[in-house]
Amino acid sequence: MQDPQHTGDRRTLSDTGWLAVWTLAWVLTLAVAQFGPELWWGSSPVLGWVAIIVNLLAGAGWIIAHARFLRGVDDLWRKILMDAMAIALGVVLVGGCAFAAARSAGLVAFDVDIALLSIVMAVVYLIAIAVGSMRYR
Repeated sequence: MQDPQHTGDRRTLSDTGWLAVWTLAWVLTLAVAQFGPELWWGSSPVLGWVAIIVNLLAGAGWIIAHARFLRGVDDLWRKILMDAMAIALGVVLVGGCAFAAARSAGLVAFDVDIALLSIVMAVVYLIAIAVGSMRYR
């Protein structure tokens, strides 16, 4: 008979692997969609839309894999990860809206690309995970 703890560990490892695969697929298809017109197919709208659709499908797979991963981890890790997601979303949403208001008021003259917000969100998420995991040691 299999040990239930060992089976859970194997499932978590499998879910983590699938999350890594889908994350890589999403990042690669995003790179193809972003840089493909410059490097490979020029201004072909059909190929551009195919790349975008493939990226959206990979993104959907990534979301499903992440949800499955979250369901498979223990309660403490789920809390740490959910808190980190809440903090990252909050920082980007509040900071992004404050920046938009400052831009509209003419207080800043530069524009921010969505890629910068994604990077900020990822960095805040990773920091919040690190802080949360140290907090609950």
